[in-house]
Amino acid sequence: FFFLSMAQAAPHGTHLAQRSARLMHPRNPYKDQPPDFAALARFDPDFARHVRPGRPGGGASLDWSAPDAAVALTRALLWQHFGLRWRLPAGHLCPPVPSRINYLLWLEDLLRLRPSPRADEQAPPPPLVLDIGTGASAIYPLLGSALLGWRFIASEIDEAAAEAARANVALNGLDDEICVRFTGGGGGGGDPVPS
Repeated sequence: FFFLSMAQAAPHGTHLAQRSARLMHPRNPYKDQPPDFAALARFDPDFARHVRPGRPGGGASLDWSAPDAAVALTRALLWQHFGLRWRLPAGHLCPPVPSRINYLLWLEDLLRLRPSPRADEQAPPPPLVLDIGTGASAIYPLLGSALLGWRFIASEIDEAAAEAARANVALNGLDDEICVRFTGGGGGGGDPVPS
């Protein structure tokens, strides 16, 4: 969340804000428009408790000293900007949304390098992506499905994280687009492999 915290606190003309924008993919919705914490707070009471008023001429800031501020921000961004409901159990890593969108857009750029189908050929189906180590958040499958219409197989070696990822997928009704697999971490457990 370095991009969000520092760019949000810095006026848009400063070197730091310009550097942050340069690092973002050109199609990333946060490239030239960092999240507006005050606007997000108006629609999300949980997030609002972490927002601090800004200085004159500056935007609101986030109370990064609160351990759950990053989780509240991610939840607010996913809901307000992408219509995704999301939960993260305590003790799991919280993904920064803008950088995860970057990775997906860069992957989309690579996929666009494939030759286009000829006029007499059928268009290929949406990509089926394997997310190894999806974590409890399932952030790549959720965003990839919502933004790009991709399908995912998400694997995870931690059973609690796999269950949390499945819950996030189900919460959004994306079970047909995203399959979360508990792989058992090499210890012989895990979901059976379909034949």
